[in-house]
Amino acid sequence: MTRTSISPASPISSVVRHSLLLAAFFIPFSTALTNFFVVVTLIGFIGMAVASPGLLRPLRSAPAWLALALLVLLLLGVTWSIAPPDDVHTALRKYSKLLLLPVVICLCEHDTNLSRRALRWSLAGTAYLAFATYLTWLGWMPTSELGWWRVGAPDDPSVFRNHITTGILLSFAACVCFVAATYRTGLAPRIACIAGGIYFSIPIVLLGQGRTGYVTLFIGLILLFLLRTRFTPVRALAGIGAIALMFVAFYQVVPNFKARTDALIHEVSTHEARSPNGLRMSFLQVGTGAVAAHPIIGLGTGSFSEAYAPTAQATWPPGSPMAVIRHQPHSEFLLIAVQLGLVGFVVYLAMLATVCKPAFATRQFETDVLALLGAIYIISSTFNSLLWDPTEGYWFLLLSGCLYTLCSRLGPVPAQAKVGTLPAAAHG
Repeated sequence: MTRTSISPASPISSVVRHSLLLAAFFIPFSTALTNFFVVVTLIGFIGMAVASPGLLRPLRSAPAWLALALLVLLLLGVTWSIAPPDDVHTALRKYSKLLLLPVVICLCEHDTNLSRRALRWSLAGTAYLAFATYLTWLGWMPTSELGWWRVGAPDDPSVFRNHITTGILLSFAACVCFVAATYRTGLAPRIACIAGGIYFSIPIVLLGQGRTGYVTLFIGLILLFLLRTRFTPVRALAGIGAIALMFVAFYQVVPNFKARTDALIHEVSTHEARSPNGLRMSFLQVGTGAVAAHPIIGLGTGSFSEAYAPTAQATWPPGSPMAVIRHQPHSEFLLIAVQLGLVGFVVYLAMLATVCKPAFATRQFETDVLALLGAIYIISSTFNSLLWDPTEGYWFLLLSGCLYTLCSRLGPVPAQAKVGTLPAAAHG
């Protein structure tokens, strides 16, 4: 792609780049600051594009225009939506973050160092989230008299974010550290990377109660093993079996892990309608029914709550808050399909596929990180509405845009490169 003439050292470019980095840093623990710096980034980008229209050339890339196409479909979906105005406005506000993906791609194509810097800033913010989790577990985390952040109890020490979000972010950071250890040369750097991975993993496995974190860490470790091991059927079976045995051991010795896993099995097997997983099964039943009835363009933007309202009122007694709450299905794929039918579902899948495609071009540190990001996001999106949620949505769109642009520029690995060698680019 052709670069623009605007200087990366210009004042407006500097403000936009630093706003993007600050947004990456604050995503794990501050919604207000994330929103502020994202807005500054978007407004500054408009100013840059006016001054140098060539900055918009990367919008021709498939992930960029597919993200914009999905947003356009959501805008058009307002015209046939069954949702009340408040739900429509909520959905448009939630999905407006899709603008971040094409903007990030343009900015990272303009500044070749921005992608790696954004990844480091994001990991730094996640490290602070993990540190605050440890403080909460010890009972040392301060609370906010103004209610600016939430602090959990020591038996579920989530802070700033709920344990679902915390598990997703920490599992990705842990797997990035572990994959970095396989590329580093020298014993000390490898030990440091492994220690970082353990630092991010402990709150997931030993301290918290987030089942999503268990799944994403498990999936990330399996993918890491497959990416960094020369494949043979026996070796793959042995490695995956070892990872599975490790989680079985966690189940046997970690009380939180065992209790949450047992609760999941009980709720699913007994079909308790008012349990968390009973609700998820109810969402799936109603959602698939809505898609079957309106398969092409769905029920319109923000429509799931209205489609589910009769089921909620039948499930919960009169006067219960759960009977009137505006539910979402805790599955991004199902949520998109209900709103936009197969048309929107295909566009969403195409956006994910194209943004992750460079991860399979060659095996390097950056492509492995993009593969981990895509796998963790896609798998956890099957039972969580990640694009709908502010933290996970911003996290994926920002990092995927950075890593897509970076990986698209990487050439093949030199023939003499070996497993365990970190490419010079990754040291930056």
